[in-house]
Amino acid sequence: MSKANKRIAVIGAHGVGKNTICIKLLEREKLNQRGVNVTYMPETVRSTMFMNHEILGKEIGGNYYSVSWLFHRHWSQMLEHEYSCDVFISKRLPLDYVIFNMVAFDLGMVDKLLEEEYLSMAAMQAKDFDEVYFVRHNPMHNMVEDSVRQGPAGNAGLQPLWDQRYKAVIDLLEIPVIEGTCEELLQQFKP
Repeated sequence: MSKANKRIAVIGAHGVGKNTICIKLLEREKLNQRGVNVTYMPETVRSTMFMNHEILGKEIGGNYYSVSWLFHRHWSQMLEHEYSCDVFISKRLPLDYVIFNMVAFDLGMVDKLLEEEYLSMAAMQAKDFDEVYFVRHNPMHNMVEDSVRQGPAGNAGLQPLWDQRYKAVIDLLEIPVIEGTCEELLQQFKP
């Protein structure tokens, strides 16, 4: 059994348009070739059935153990999906959870950082993807509220902080990304 021929990921803060980009990528990949099996995997938090709103409000890692669990859960879900398709599209990577943990730590929202190994494993995995779209926030757009973005995770003021941390990690670890706001990235999909 081999992994998908093409692996695509969409990363970024909450409310920046990752779902919109994923939909466009799905359309692009399905329209490019007939008969291609394209699999989309939503972020772990949205596909975790047992979580309630109080827990969802802390999905970026309300503590060390929750973010570690999300990191490993997302990675294992990716492994389950990427071996059963021609094209695999993932909303988020384990890198997202490492970044969120860093920002939450900087803001005093969590008391412990993930170990360095988490970052190095996540960066190595991201580099193995064919395309990684880094969706930056657009300060001209308000964050849309939904059932996941509650509590500290739903604070639009965190979007620029997440962007800064993503950019610093991406540049430092030389992770190749296609970067832009949702609107800028959508322009690239126009025929």
